[in-house]
Amino acid sequence: MYKAFLKPQIGIAKWVFPRLLTSSTTGEPQIGLQRKQRVGEDTLTMRRRLQYQMRKRGILETDLLLSTFASEHLSQLSHDEMQELDSLLSNIDWDIFYWATGKTQPPKEIADMVVFRKLQEHASKRGNSIVRMPDLSSNQTNN
Repeated sequence: MYKAFLKPQIGIAKWVFPRLLTSSTTGEPQIGLQRKQRVGEDTLTMRRRLQYQMRKRGILETDLLLSTFASEHLSQLSHDEMQELDSLLSNIDWDIFYWATGKTQPPKEIADMVVFRKLQEHASKRGNSIVRMPDLSSNQTNN
């Protein structure tokens, strides 16, 4: 269960939630929010689910970063990389955005992910250009 506390930042109040959870099965610390475990999910279904989750985050900046990453890279990711991506997406939108853009240091577990390094590289190539949400095409979801 999360316990939130109020943390003042430059004249505004911000709710801060601890991001380390303890796994109920192993007792090991884990990063991010608890997500439903999808046992036996095939690669195509996982790819389609991740594509949707990367487009509909709720924070425009993160939506644009993740949806353009999905458009360019999701079809080439291995099943293991998609599992890493699924784990990464369990984190708070602003954390993902700030980690990927280098504004804040990610936890070691995140920084060690192969897919996270690809996301960082993607974010560094975006520059200051205007970005729009990529269109969904049949070839993206059928791969």
